[in-house]
Amino acid sequence: MEKQKINCSVYDCKYCDVMKDLCGLKQIKVACCRGDSAKESTMCDSYEKTNLD
Repeated sequence: MEKQKINCSVYDCKYCDVMKDLCGLKQIKVACCRGDSAKESTMCDSYEKTNLD
């Protein structure tokens, strides 16, 4: 299996490494938010919000 880097700019996600703009998960599940298949309507199904205060 080839290792891949998953870019991340969703800084309130608990898996996002803000300093490196990378996701800390080894794999992600993608969920479609709307009924269409547009790229903009997909998001990480493993997203968990962190408190940025």
